[in-house]
Amino acid sequence: MDSEQNKFKTSNVVSIAATHFLHDTYSSFFAPLIPLLSNKLGFTYAIAGVLSVVQKLPSLLNPFIGLIADKTVIRSGIVATPIITIITMSLMGLAPSVTLLAVLLFACGISAAVLHVTAPVLMRRVSGSKVGRGMSFFMFGGELARTIGPLVITAAVSWWGLEGTWRLIPFGLAASLLLFLNLRTIDKEFIRQFTQAKKHHLSKSIGEVIPFFAQIGPIILFRGFSNTALTLFLPSYMVDSGYSIKAAACALAVLELAGAGGALMAGSLSDKTGRKKVLLAIMLLSPLLMLLFTVAAGIAQWLLLGLMGLVFFASTPVFMAMIHDLNSDRPSFANGLYMTLNFAASSIVALLVGVYADHHGLVATYRMTALLGLLAIPPTLLLKDKR
Repeated sequence: MDSEQNKFKTSNVVSIAATHFLHDTYSSFFAPLIPLLSNKLGFTYAIAGVLSVVQKLPSLLNPFIGLIADKTVIRSGIVATPIITIITMSLMGLAPSVTLLAVLLFACGISAAVLHVTAPVLMRRVSGSKVGRGMSFFMFGGELARTIGPLVITAAVSWWGLEGTWRLIPFGLAASLLLFLNLRTIDKEFIRQFTQAKKHHLSKSIGEVIPFFAQIGPIILFRGFSNTALTLFLPSYMVDSGYSIKAAACALAVLELAGAGGALMAGSLSDKTGRKKVLLAIMLLSPLLMLLFTVAAGIAQWLLLGLMGLVFFASTPVFMAMIHDLNSDRPSFANGLYMTLNFAASSIVALLVGVYADHHGLVATYRMTALLGLLAIPPTLLLKDKR
């Protein structure tokens, strides 16, 4: 039993990462379409920030989703989530109003909340003793998706126009069927051994994890400014800098492709060198790269995009591994709290960044968010590595 629990189940790990890849490929369509959707529907950067908040609003339910997932076998629960996201995000180009666009984004947010709470816990079960490595695979799927997603939606607009993006739905549904067949190979009885284990009272489980979240909360908040500015407004930043919408989508793809590499390496590296050391390096490098990006041009700007992607997204698999290092008897609930904390931070940040960009422009916004990122360093120094 113990040797089976400690085994890294490669085929199962790949299946879960592939599901994350498919889901996030479609969920990443909004940012590249902001320039086109804002022209069609007439909204500002601030409204774009509000729409981003709407998409993440279902994350408030994450702790409750986590409690349910801790009591049930979640192998099949993540299968339906890509289907909802595929349909809603492919219909954005047809949205006749900001209100309907918000409804589509909110529906996508529900499926994203379910996937991102339950799938990492399933990944933890099949990763054995190599949790950091498993989380790196999971985040690699997500970051690779956010590389491919902007290219897919830009190509779709180029071929069929903004209102023809619904044609992407059949391709996604076919991929979902294949993933459903792959996920069914995960041993259901093996997962049930974890869900049936005796658990502490909920209040004790909360008390065990709250100190950790109090520590990482300021880090997530201050890093959230530059992360949101990059992921949500990079296509708009590039268009404002004189690039075409296709070049802007390529810029986002470069950022996310490098992010996939960073996410893949960071978790495994933290298994070997320690979580805190990896996080501290990320917090030190991120603001410097962001500031350099705002003064760079030409090939240097594109090289910096790659470096930023390598560093900026590397913290997530480390945080996720740290959550599972806590050894909570309610891992889905703990993961749900983390996602809710991310939502709260990113919602505040998205609104502030959008308003600031409307008044001062995106270059000044990027510089401001980089300076705020420096404030994440002191709380990182105070972290304790529980691994």
